[in-house]
Amino acid sequence: MSDTAWEGTGDINMDRRYSERIKAGYKTEILYRDNIYTGIVENISASGVNVLTDELVSGIDFLTDEAVELKFRSHTGVAVVLKCTIMWTTKIPPQNIRHRIGMEINDVPWDMSNVL
Repeated sequence: MSDTAWEGTGDINMDRRYSERIKAGYKTEILYRDNIYTGIVENISASGVNVLTDELVSGIDFLTDEAVELKFRSHTGVAVVLKCTIMWTTKIPPQNIRHRIGMEINDVPWDMSNVL
């Protein structure tokens, strides 16, 4: 199931979507500020990716406009490395130790239809 672009929903995160999103579920490594975190790629498009982190130590924050590198294997077994920029981030209540992060892909290194 995929989502398509929305126009004027009032939700700033959804209004930023310009490309078709593909539900993913890939386990990923998140390289941020010389640290490695783990999570799940919830969905991905030609221009962006949405990640939900695994539980993190309290006090870790992901800041907008900062660089992130994602590493995961697609369902076809292809190793994917994406250099991204954080566009938005939210902590997931009630413990606030998981983060949902929306990222823009800086340079798409593949033809997504052949990989995902």
